[in-house]
Amino acid sequence: MTLIPSTEAEDFMNHQKNYDKNESRIIDKDDNWYYNDKTHVTNSHLSQLIKGGPQYLKSYYERGQEDTATFAFGRAAHCLLLEPEAFNQRFYSIDDSEICNEIGGKRPTATNAYKEWLDKIKSENTHRQLLSLDDFTAINNMVDKAMSYSQVRELVESASKREVIYSKNIRGINTKCKVDAINPSNFILDYKTTREPATLRNFSYSAKKYSYPRQGAFYRDITGVDSFWFLVQEKTYPYTVCLAELSPDSYEEGQIQYQDALDAYKLHFINNPKLIDSYLEMGSI
Repeated sequence: MTLIPSTEAEDFMNHQKNYDKNESRIIDKDDNWYYNDKTHVTNSHLSQLIKGGPQYLKSYYERGQEDTATFAFGRAAHCLLLEPEAFNQRFYSIDDSEICNEIGGKRPTATNAYKEWLDKIKSENTHRQLLSLDDFTAINNMVDKAMSYSQVRELVESASKREVIYSKNIRGINTKCKVDAINPSNFILDYKTTREPATLRNFSYSAKKYSYPRQGAFYRDITGVDSFWFLVQEKTYPYTVCLAELSPDSYEEGQIQYQDALDAYKLHFINNPKLIDSYLEMGSI
């Protein structure tokens, strides 16, 4: 019998834990490419197509996605939970209580001294995104609360890859997805923040409203990973948390939805792109 040195055994176990049989599906691109590329279909593209038809998706391609404070909040929360080492490199906040006390008066923020102080800070942080102090505080409180649960910690800490883009040709169409976190041999973890209390009842309603089963099935089929978990968290105190796994029934439902949407995409954007602007729905209600 041959004994394996402990260091080699540890390396082997780590390799097995992180082994990704579908690593060839990973696309090494940044967020700018992911959100602007039109050669691969995403779940968001399918949402636009389902919501408003081919002309609506074409318009979405042309105008892009507007960046809002809600999106910035979500990005920051994702970063702090899943890539905490990168948070301070990408985001910052400003506490102006000290400068306001120093300036004094009824409206210190309206003074030239305050504006010069603020402009200097912003000019020194053009590489980072500014968060309001309230959002910055809430995000830190949210992550502290989420990670206080052993079940959440286990999922987050055992996900060996974060913010990874996978691609696959499905039904003759190049598709892609950007997973929040993934353990390639076990599960996908998707983090969602919500205004409502994070309960299974509330999330079940949201899942139907926003077609989350379609997202889960789409991501599962692209990555080749069979378990999809939603980590859901309330954005305000008490920052409630719930975990929901995509059930077999929801997976089948979501798979039918995204496959039907891909067929519609193929019909309009691959087979008949010149007819999109003249597309007219007709029928009875």
